[in-house]
Amino acid sequence: MERIIMKQLSVIITIAVTIFTLGSCASKSNQSNSKSQSTNDTVFGLVGPGSAMHTLQLCQSHPIDTLWFYIDDSTNVSNANLLIGNPTEVIFRKTKQGNEAIKIVGNSTYANAIGQWTMPDPIAPDKVMGIDIEINGIAHSIRMATLVYKSWELSGEKNQIILHGESIGNGVSFNFTDTATIATVGNEQILTLQGNNIQYKKQAF
Repeated sequence: MERIIMKQLSVIITIAVTIFTLGSCASKSNQSNSKSQSTNDTVFGLVGPGSAMHTLQLCQSHPIDTLWFYIDDSTNVSNANLLIGNPTEVIFRKTKQGNEAIKIVGNSTYANAIGQWTMPDPIAPDKVMGIDIEINGIAHSIRMATLVYKSWELSGEKNQIILHGESIGNGVSFNFTDTATIATVGNEQILTLQGNNIQYKKQAF
């Protein structure tokens, strides 16, 4: 009789421990899920052409993927420059509505480089010459037939870019590369070519 009672107690204790263990796991699982839902994620990529006032398209190359984020009044975009092709960091959280951007940080050098950079033409002082730097790494020369700029890229250093082009003259042409730095002097932005120290001023629009 005593053995039967002990077996019954053992079964009851085993069931109780099992229920407690399952309950604890469920509780931890719920806490884990709750925590993962509230955790922010960070991704990097280039601003895509589908971006708009309240929508950010981010294009990734490794792996190739396109991500979408919605931007609302609470999103920190004070330092963001949502220009197509701009290397951008996005801190976001996943919601039922989709990916909600919490903070968007663009590359300030990329944004500062975009525009027309000119200097007075030495031959025609009433006119200007220079470089037109566009989104997606495109560049053009402004009234410089023998110095043809074609493309540009970020160097990896803050306020520094690399320009690529072709020098044409006397029947001989060759490709060249210029490293340039961007600086703010007073109320103006100045692009200086390293090596020859030629300076261009950014035109205001």
